[in-house]
Amino acid sequence: MSIFPVFPVTDDSPAQELRPIKNVLRTYKFDFETGQFPVRPDGKSIMIDGEEALLQKATKALRTDRYMFSIYSSDYGNELKEVIRSDGTRAWKQAEAKRLVREALEYLHGIERCESFSFEWVSNTMKISFLMITEEGVLEMSINV
Repeated sequence: MSIFPVFPVTDDSPAQELRPIKNVLRTYKFDFETGQFPVRPDGKSIMIDGEEALLQKATKALRTDRYMFSIYSSDYGNELKEVIRSDGTRAWKQAEAKRLVREALEYLHGIERCESFSFEWVSNTMKISFLMITEEGVLEMSINV
């Protein structure tokens, strides 16, 4: 005898057709320049979705150093700063940067792949530009490291 009640199961409801649910990314807007979440005049947080949310998600992953914050798993973030500071040719650094960007972004939900990389060097700073192929379409992205 169980301590849990047992109820008879009857299925009198008509079978419903299962429809795939489009997974929509929705998040709070974050201002990377001020480090704050902007609010509307009424004091409520601003919500974003679609392309804007994907770009914010990618920007956050590319601005976060891997292993820096224990709240994130070891899969989140990147080691781009370490590659730029290391010894090696620019060609090697660019190849490693391409790999690290792909590792940081392609596992994120909504981002399928990154391609068409280009690199621009100014002194010891590298600007990485690329295209993100996403569920929302093709998005251009760039980051300075």
